Amino acid sequence: MGRIVYIGRESQHLGKTAFKILANLKNFGINRMLTRHEFDKFPEPSFHIVKKVETYMDPELKYGTIWCETVIRGKRLPGIRPLKIGFKPDFRLIPRDEEVEFIRGYKIENLGDNINILPKSYTVPPLMQEYMKRHFNRLQLKNDYIKSDNDQFKIPFVYRNHKDDRKEDADLFWIANRIAKDDFEKPTVSFDGKYYFNEEYKKSMSDQSN
Repeated sequence: MGRIVYIGRESQHLGKTAFKILANLKNFGINRMLTRHEFDKFPEPSFHIVKKVETYMDPELKYGTIWCETVIRGKRLPGIRPLKIGFKPDFRLIPRDEEVEFIRGYKIENLGDNINILPKSYTVPPLMQEYMKRHFNRLQLKNDYIKSDNDQFKIPFVYRNHKDDRKEDADLFWIANRIAKDDFEKPTVSFDGKYYFNEEYKKSMSDQSN
């Protein structure tokens, strides 16, 4: 017997395309619940409720557009949103008599009910502060900077405008987040020493855009 050698990266998908599932259901599965194998890693329920289907009826039933009410990690995304990854073989249908059990009594919240507060600015490192103080002293501007306390040593965060990405879910970032009104408002999102978002927060935002 010959030896079998698998080449390439192992697929992360396990299931059928969304269109293959919906083509076998009445009315293309309107109001039925779909989930993905990728969602199984989350403790919170994640699923799509089908609201409208347009398929190209290609031989492999891979392509088209599905409009869904989407819940990701227990957060309901606003509106009925197009699901453009229906061609990925990663979907499975939740039977009607198992839908309540699938949610597991988890309280579904709307995205944006608990908005994350992002920091408005950060203080420059101590060595840079000392350099700036000496520099301003040489320019005979020392008194002006003492009056405003440490404000002169704070650098505002610049957040990328995700609307410029021209993606379907580009609006989700500013639905779930806002910038602190001033430096006295305590942020709910922490940064590490390199001034990047912490890993847990980055992962949660990435999951919501997929």
